[in-house]
Amino acid sequence: MKPIYRLFFLLECLATLSSVAGAQSPCASTPNYFPPITSGDGQRFPIAIGPLTWHLLGSGIYPVQASDGRTHLAFAMQFTNAWSVPATLQSIEVVDPARNNAPTGSNRVLSIKDEDVTGLLKLSTLPQSQDKSSYSSQLAGGQTGIMLFDLTYASPKDLPCAIAFRVHTLQPDVKPFPESTLVSEPLKISQQQAIVLAPPFKGHGWMDANGCCLEIGAHRFVTNATNGALQPSEQFAIDWVKYDAQGKAFRGDGKTPDSWFCYGVELLAVAAGTVVEVVRDLPDVPPGAQPPGLRISEIPGNRVILDLGNGHFAIYCHLAPQSATVHVGDRVKAGDKLGVLGNSGNSTGPHLHFQISDRPSALDTTALPFVFATMYLESRTPANLEDIESETIKGEPLALDTKVAKPLVNAMPLSRDIISFP
Repeated sequence: MKPIYRLFFLLECLATLSSVAGAQSPCASTPNYFPPITSGDGQRFPIAIGPLTWHLLGSGIYPVQASDGRTHLAFAMQFTNAWSVPATLQSIEVVDPARNNAPTGSNRVLSIKDEDVTGLLKLSTLPQSQDKSSYSSQLAGGQTGIMLFDLTYASPKDLPCAIAFRVHTLQPDVKPFPESTLVSEPLKISQQQAIVLAPPFKGHGWMDANGCCLEIGAHRFVTNATNGALQPSEQFAIDWVKYDAQGKAFRGDGKTPDSWFCYGVELLAVAAGTVVEVVRDLPDVPPGAQPPGLRISEIPGNRVILDLGNGHFAIYCHLAPQSATVHVGDRVKAGDKLGVLGNSGNSTGPHLHFQISDRPSALDTTALPFVFATMYLESRTPANLEDIESETIKGEPLALDTKVAKPLVNAMPLSRDIISFP
């Protein structure tokens, strides 16, 4: 970072740290915040019947402050048509039970090609191409689908204590109920604050090439059926790739891992913790395409998992062969070297897959949000997530918008952000 930017960064951080770190939902001091769901005379609202059932995937809905200054609730719901006839999801609203089920937040999600897929269902029976062709508003009898949400608020103070869903469906084949509107029971918003981390590496040009929250890329798209449950195992994960000032990720033709700018970069502990898993003996794979025939245990590649305490595990994937410098049982502190970045496992090019999980696994887990104590937003790319990957592998420079540059405190990077860590 240039000296003038470093000075600006430090001054801005000092000026804003207390206000950002202290922001929290008013629900934290209100233990009994669920209003009774009654009609006012002690009776519950009249029962509404419709074809769809739905439930939250994962262990909770977790708020996080992001680089755009907004608080995000990124989560996934599974919808099932419990009837034998087809149903069309006409509309869905996220509502606040404490405000007479008034709409709350701003919900919008995009496909990997930036197509609007808000309120649509990702069906396993459709092509899993991650574009809009994988989504539908219709569920056949007995069919199920996943709906992704990115519900945002201008301030943490605007967050409701709970949300519910008002779902309107059409089922013309059912004469007594050709349409229906159902409002769900309240669903708590977690009061757990996002964990604050030190950087996983140093330097400039680190792009969040696939992360949270607006775009449904290769991380948020995945809901692994693991041990009998669907898990949003990568919903806050980041694929970090290093770019130069021209928007390129490698020198030459990029056919070898060591030609990529991020290859061999030292990976650092993001907080104090205990090493609970190390894999170091998998080979690097050639850049350019996903390697075939990987076993489940090989998908994350060489990796290090740290137990940070309080149900938080830091996961580093795709390390270089034999580069891990720690062993199971080692205690580390923030900034300690763990290994170096490589291209092992399920990878099309050298990058660090990093996430915080509620269990020591990259697959059988719910990914949790996290923020970095200090970082600098250098630029953003307008390219969509599909183009970021394809243009990067081809060696085509990505367009970079430096007008967004600013220091950030206690924030989570968003997809397309390019970050520097001092």
